[in-house]
Amino acid sequence: MKICVLSSVDELHSKILPHKTVVIIDVFRASSSIVTAFSAGAAWIRPAETVTEARELVQKGELTGGERFGKPIEGFNLGNSPSEYTTDLIRDKGIVMTTTNGTRSLLKAAKAEGILIGCFLNASACANSIQELHRDTLLLCAGTRGQFSLEDGMAAGMIIHQLSHLNSSLQLDDLSYALLHSWTSSQHRLREVLSQSQSGRRLISRGLEQDVIDCLKVDSLPIVPCWQSDRIIL
Repeated sequence: MKICVLSSVDELHSKILPHKTVVIIDVFRASSSIVTAFSAGAAWIRPAETVTEARELVQKGELTGGERFGKPIEGFNLGNSPSEYTTDLIRDKGIVMTTTNGTRSLLKAAKAEGILIGCFLNASACANSIQELHRDTLLLCAGTRGQFSLEDGMAAGMIIHQLSHLNSSLQLDDLSYALLHSWTSSQHRLREVLSQSQSGRRLISRGLEQDVIDCLKVDSLPIVPCWQSDRIIL
């Protein structure tokens, strides 16, 4: 099984998608909020590319969620903090979501053979799913505005580390190998390291340090949302 890491969504091209599993990794915060939403009982999440599209797609009884450039969207029911996606608000409800990087990554990967949502919260479960699907896999770090984000890369490294315990014949590209070692060298001080990443500092400066903490709860949610048709389901 070949494993390749893409450092941002801008590196993803449709010609490399056939016969591949793609794991969408947007640790701060879309992937973490999506996984949290399904753990709280969401029925489905439908990604929208723009705020306007999200408003057009949402139907009566459904919710809107997401952010633009890290800030809540006026008139939306939910933002992009995992703690907002609680059972009392979202159980059995569909959510139309749009975010700056995460939902764009999902929509761009739509022609892949399979799409999984990954982050620190479900890294080991994600590795198990990759092994079960047993296809060459792209770990897509959503990044931030076209740039690599350390938290996404380290989550990719953790997934690779867990996958290596399940499959001794992985073929890693150089970035996969580098991120694997980044994870193993930093896993015991994850919060310290990622609080100093660009995205971590940005969230903390906006009073969202709890989001950083919530997004780094390693293997706390053993579920793997996946793409089906035009939406994410569990």
